[in-house]
Amino acid sequence: MEAVIAGAHHAPVRVLPHIKKLDDALSDFVVRATCPRGTSRHIEPEALARLAERTVTLAKLAPRMRCSNCGKKVAEVVAVAKSRPRSFAPPTDGAVFSLADLHRFR
Repeated sequence: MEAVIAGAHHAPVRVLPHIKKLDDALSDFVVRATCPRGTSRHIEPEALARLAERTVTLAKLAPRMRCSNCGKKVAEVVAVAKSRPRSFAPPTDGAVFSLADLHRFR
């Protein structure tokens, strides 16, 4: 079952509860740190791995995160799915594209 969380100003994102460490799932996710007052930041796991070790759990990382608005260290840290690019409709005129041409549609 997929958990979907919607913030006040954010589009719904899929929380990935099975990810516990920064090096899980080949870093194909984003870490979201949320303050109880509503401030939220999305951080790449590679950036956090440079500050802490790569094998650190998200639970151990949470007390180290400080809110940029209130300054408190009470963040909730979860892994969320990366946003996917919108799909595109291939041309209907029968044109064929190579894989090298697909980068224009992203």
